[in-house]
Amino acid sequence: MTIFANTAAVLLAGVAALTLSACSAETKKETNEAAQSAEQDTANNLDAAGDATERAAEKTGDAIDKAAGDAGAAMERAGNNAEAAIERAGDNADAAAARAKQNTGKALEDAGKDMQKPS
Repeated sequence: MTIFANTAAVLLAGVAALTLSACSAETKKETNEAAQSAEQDTANNLDAAGDATERAAEKTGDAIDKAAGDAGAAMERAGNNAEAAIERAGDNADAAAARAKQNTGKALEDAGKDMQKPS
């Protein structure tokens, strides 16, 4: 039994003892049985509350673990997406540089042709 259950049992026994001092033997017996029943009910209720608290703590832990797993997966996806975006940006930059080089070459070629024309 927990400390609370022990304390409750002592209090119930004390109340029963005070009440019983002025009662008949049959009333004392019935009161004692009622006190013992109340003590057992209190202990059972405390056990049930402890079990419920334990289950709630386990469910909370499970929820935290799941949230951490979900967050880890989301971070991994974000990293993969960022990596792919950087790769695409690099490919786009390479393509743009190749086009610029081609355009520059064409412009130089055109300028050279213009320079060869008689004025």
